[in-house]
Formats: sequence, C-alpha cells, structure tokens
Amino acid sequence: MSTRDHPGDPFLHTRRVTLRGLRHADVFDLQRLGRDARVTQALLDAPVNDIASACALVDLANRIYRERPGLGVWRADDARGFLGFFSLMAELAPGEVEIGTRLLPRAWGRGYALEGGAALCAHAFETLRLPALVGRCDPANRSVPPLLMRLGFVQAGEVVQRGRPALELRLARGDWRGVRRRAARA
Repeated sequence: MSTRDHPGDPFLHTRRVTLRGLRHADVFDLQRLGRDARVTQALLDAPVNDIASACALVDLANRIYRERPGLGVWRADDARGFLGFFSLMAELAPGEVEIGTRLLPRAWGRGYALEGGAALCAHAFETLRLPALVGRCDPANRSVPPLLMRLGFVQAGEVVQRGRPALELRLARGDWRGVRRRAARA
C-alpha cells in the first residue's frame, strides 16, 4: 500500500453529485460496491471486491492523480452518501482515454450516470483538450450504449478487452455537444 494518500478534495460538482479523489478511507465503500452481484455481473474487468483490490485501486488512482493530472478514478457522492465511482483512464492504446462508471443500484435509473458522464466529458474536452474518449461495455449490457449515445458517442464496433468481447463507442472532441435528447422509442 502506498503511504501517500489523496486529500479527498472535491474534483467536480454537478447539480446532485460530487466527485472527489479516492482515499484509503474509501476502501470499505469500494468493497461494498464490488461485492454487489448486480454491479459486477457485466464487468469487463475484475470486481473490486476485497480490501486488497480496493487498496490497489486507491493506490492506482493516487498514482494517476500525480502522474496524469486530470485523469483518474473519483468517488461519487450525492446528498445521501456514496454512489460509486467515475473514471477517465488512459489504459488502452496510446492516446486513448476511457470513460467509465460503476454505481450502486440505488443510483440506477435516476440520471446520475448521465450527469456524472456529462461532467467528465466536459472536463475531458474543455479542460484537458483530449481529442476523443472511448467507452466500452459488455455487448449484452442494455444500459451503457444508450447512455453513451445521449452523450454523443457513436458505436465503433466490437473489440477485445482483458480477454473479453466488448462493445466500443467513441466520441471526438469536435462532436461533443452536451447531453442529447433521449431517442424516441419505436
């Protein structure tokens, strides 16, 4: 475990959500999130479901905050407390940054993922001036693609991530226009 810990200062605020740097004090909330079968059933990577993996995630986030300012993994809270986390990670091909979120079921269907995702897109394109973002999910996931499309992402096909098939969506900085209206249902 690293001896350096993030001070936990707020990173971004939306109307209902505060994102702040991960700290070692967050490991029990991260572990609780990672042990919820509804959250982990369609992950492309391993769940953060024990103290060791939660500490490793916090250590990774702290390293990224130092080495790649503006990128990282941030704890998300609303007025009631812990919701989950959001991320901007440069783990893929060189120059690619992936947007992600993992939220507790109490946050599902309430617009938190869209609200936090829009804040991270604005940060990525307006502050960091990134050329593009990538979003990936399990091809069977029915929630993530429509969410990313509301942010302007377009489908870019299937890829393999960590040995598993993944649906890839992309958004170029020039195509970022904020949250789009929900598509009409057929």
